[in-house]
Amino acid sequence: MTNRQSAIGNRQSPVAAIVLAAGESRRFGQPKQLLPVGNKTMIQHVVDVVLDSPVEQVVVVLGCRAAEIGTSIADRPVQVVVNERWKSGLSSSVRAGLSALKPGIGAALFVLADQPGITTEVIAKLVERYRQTHAPIVVPTHRGRRGNPVLFGRSLFAELMEVKGDQGGRRLIAEHKNELEEVKVETEAIFTDIDTPDDYQTADRQYPISNTQYPTFKSLIIDLDGVLYRGDQAIVGAREFVALLQREGVPFLLLTNNSTRTPGQYVTKLAKMGIAIEESDVLTSAQASALYLERIAQPGARVYVIGEEGLRAALREKYTIAEERTDFVVVGMDTGLTYEKLRVATLLIRSGARFIATNPDKTLPTEEGLVPGNGASLAALEAATGVAPSVVGKPEPAIFDLALARMGVGKEGAAVIGDRLETDILGGRRVGLITILVLSGATSRQGLESSSIKPDLVFEDVGQLYEVWTRS
Repeated sequence: MTNRQSAIGNRQSPVAAIVLAAGESRRFGQPKQLLPVGNKTMIQHVVDVVLDSPVEQVVVVLGCRAAEIGTSIADRPVQVVVNERWKSGLSSSVRAGLSALKPGIGAALFVLADQPGITTEVIAKLVERYRQTHAPIVVPTHRGRRGNPVLFGRSLFAELMEVKGDQGGRRLIAEHKNELEEVKVETEAIFTDIDTPDDYQTADRQYPISNTQYPTFKSLIIDLDGVLYRGDQAIVGAREFVALLQREGVPFLLLTNNSTRTPGQYVTKLAKMGIAIEESDVLTSAQASALYLERIAQPGARVYVIGEEGLRAALREKYTIAEERTDFVVVGMDTGLTYEKLRVATLLIRSGARFIATNPDKTLPTEEGLVPGNGASLAALEAATGVAPSVVGKPEPAIFDLALARMGVGKEGAAVIGDRLETDILGGRRVGLITILVLSGATSRQGLESSSIKPDLVFEDVGQLYEVWTRS
């Protein structure tokens, strides 16, 4: 006797839906379940779609950040189950959901919480086909391809409970391929789940799934290296994005931890890439360091400088650049760094000179990849002297306050766009700004996933941000 034949007896056996929402959203960088879909969160939207469909019980399986996500659906008539073993894979959530079903349930429809394009109509068709045939497996198809959600009859519950890892029901579908029923549907949403910000934007363009997923930016603090360019190459969309801000009159400031160039040199560099700005649009860590020294140094104080023209130009206006008997050692990025420079700085710091750093960036993004940044020089000096530097640039709050003051704006609606979690994003969060990470510079998707520093929004690059901005 086949599984289908053994299940034929009760044509009206109830169907339950199990919403799988226990994952960590590692590739997204924030809980996908809480992303906006219209005026709801994604988990609210998916749960409401399921509740409107012809099912008799709805079970929602949570895991990572269960309390936070569960709060958003606390007013829905669903049974919430927390899978404490969610890290062991999707199969653990399948088992948790099945264990919560009422005794009379004849089939379970497994719904992915990150498939916001799924409709009540699709679910209804699957349930109807099951009630017509009592097939052990019912799957939706579009143009010959199978998708989700998938319905399993009670005859396969025991086998589902034995599945391990992240397989879900794929193995059972393969083993029972001659017994399953396919239901043709007219939507590609059965293939689309949300794993990355790009998936989210793609789904939004296709369905759409959201109306107001992004805040209104009243002003922007924008990093340079890794955001608008890498080395001497503009990042795709950078020209269009800056032109958009200028056209719409959105206040912005280019805030860089790189102290090697003067604002005028940055104007020239960007002009070669087709990006037209004014010197007043730029604030460098070299300028910020000079402002910092004004608060703690006497006029004409003696300063030893490791750095390039950007830093020297900012300091020489009010201070004496010297190599002995100095009051301060100020260290910025220096592509001409030598052992001799490190030797002089070490002796001066050990003699009592205050150790100031323009920025802590350990690496610098270039067309070739990441190369040593100022943080590498600081590490050498700290190891040689036992003295940690006073850092002026990002992520220190003072430089963000200077940037806001330069634009003449407050923190409300202000956002920072950067490629570094430990400087741009951490600094922005410290002062209460909206934080936007782009993955075109120093931070990879893997780095974002493993970091405890999380941005409010993530984009592949400013080109993707430009696309979203112009659609909203």
